Amino acid sequence: MDVQALTIPRDEAVKMWKKYQTHKHYQSPIDAEIEKIYKAIAHGKLVINALAEIVKHGLDDNKLPKLAIARADEKELYLRTSGVGGCTMSGPRWVNGNTARSRYFEFAGGTFPGMQMRDQKAIVPHIPPDIRPKRGLENYHILWEADWTYEPPVDPILLRRLGKTGDIWLVVGAWDLTEVERAVMAMHRPFRS
Repeated sequence: MDVQALTIPRDEAVKMWKKYQTHKHYQSPIDAEIEKIYKAIAHGKLVINALAEIVKHGLDDNKLPKLAIARADEKELYLRTSGVGGCTMSGPRWVNGNTARSRYFEFAGGTFPGMQMRDQKAIVPHIPPDIRPKRGLENYHILWEADWTYEPPVDPILLRRLGKTGDIWLVVGAWDLTEVERAVMAMHRPFRS
């Protein structure tokens, strides 16, 4: 999958990160979030705008979003479309309270003009052990090329949000699912077509 990284020269990121560190004693929450992003880039990490990438990649041949995002501890993702080119992506669990911002992604009307008006489901990719976080899986998300026909995905990206609700994400890992992993996922998918 081809995604665009935030492009800031590394030496500039180091300079800005140090600048934000000198003002830690009276730092606002926004300052802390900016510092975190500069720190990640300064350390050579890949940072992307995942939700913007979903919008940028647009619709597939079936007039549904090409990319999808879900919390890493979900097994399935629901796409609910609106009649005005908007949609929501969320897991099957009821979304409320503190978990809402990590389980529910809303794309406003007009975001995907021409999108087909129908609800769909997709399988959330399996994370192999060498990439899977040892704990706190609920703090991570997966971005992948969605196959809205219940087929297992191919090349997902594991992300961790930098900040509370923004669209800045640290790329933790990327992998291609093997044929064995895809076959087992197909046998254990949480729903049938």
